[in-house]
Amino acid sequence: MRYLLVDIPDRENFYPFTLTRSLAACRVGIFTFKERWEQYVKEEVGVFTVNYLQILHADQPVLKTEESLFFINTTCIPTLDLVKQIDQLKEGEKLVSASGKWIATCSKERNLANILLAIYKPINYPSAQFINDPIHLLQLHANFIKRDYQWIKENRKSIAIHSSNRVIQPDQIFIEEGATVLCSNLNATEGPIYIGKEAIVMEGASIRGPFVLGEKGVVKMNTSIYGSTTIGPACIAGGEIKNSILMGYSNKGHEGYLGDSIIGYWCNLGAGTCNSNIKNTAGSIQMWNEAKQIWDTIGQKMGMLVGDYSRFAIQSSINTGSYIGVSANIFGNGLLPKNLPNFTWGVLPGYQFEKVIEDLQNWKKLKGSTISEEEQQILLHLHHLSA
Repeated sequence: MRYLLVDIPDRENFYPFTLTRSLAACRVGIFTFKERWEQYVKEEVGVFTVNYLQILHADQPVLKTEESLFFINTTCIPTLDLVKQIDQLKEGEKLVSASGKWIATCSKERNLANILLAIYKPINYPSAQFINDPIHLLQLHANFIKRDYQWIKENRKSIAIHSSNRVIQPDQIFIEEGATVLCSNLNATEGPIYIGKEAIVMEGASIRGPFVLGEKGVVKMNTSIYGSTTIGPACIAGGEIKNSILMGYSNKGHEGYLGDSIIGYWCNLGAGTCNSNIKNTAGSIQMWNEAKQIWDTIGQKMGMLVGDYSRFAIQSSINTGSYIGVSANIFGNGLLPKNLPNFTWGVLPGYQFEKVIEDLQNWKKLKGSTISEEEQQILLHLHHLSA
């Protein structure tokens, strides 16, 4: 392991998702940021993040050695040329963009300040592209899906599409081994459609690309999905979904609308839950910025950002541009508040830690999993901060 993805300088811009995991572990398109970088460097990539999250990556002995490692900005979008430039760095050298944004450093240091400063003069790389925040992720979503699809197509072969499906542009549809897709409408005119291993697309589903369904994901009967949408591993999708990301192990399994939104891991949207993605006035949307503790103006269309482990009761009505923190258990009458912090109970603070863990354990059992000791430590850390 010679490469480590660093999210510390920019991780606050990606709240609530980077409260419980490194940005490297977040998913957009078929792959996480870590998985995508591994395809370019052709070896396993490590993670270098804040102390309380580093316990999720404790199996990285290279951090305890004195060898030179390549520390890479997770927000930088990988390219083959960029990896070539990184590989040419010598001990103490760093790569920066034309605007001065840090890209990568080759260093024996393990202190972030020293890694960012580097010893020798910086080498400029003008064409680097960066991801700024979750709203930017949604804007680039289609590009990520198309890039990931092309990589899959070049490295694997799709199984045959069953004749019961109604298909437009089948050469842009890839179905992995073990997946089941029957009696569905698949339209890849606007972008590719990818169906992961052991995933299920039930009868009557209508899907327009760009679209990703992760391993063991399920699209239920008569679901309507518009691009660009990612349904991550072991997620359940139902109702109407547009331009959204479910990172993994989350459920939106019933009728209701989800649009222009990002849902973290292990979340659940109750039956009939809908979010607004445009104001009645079609005016500018303001959204809570947790890192800056201000309301940002973000444009005309935006649904919601939902942190890991958060859940909505049935028939929840979610306001335009809503920010939902980590491990919130949300229920209430009428249009919900636009800012619901970590460990919200109903619409108010007060979700007790013991109950948080008990409920999460119950949800994980539904998918044959269990909460880890590391997850509990991270949630306890955040719970103390919210007290």
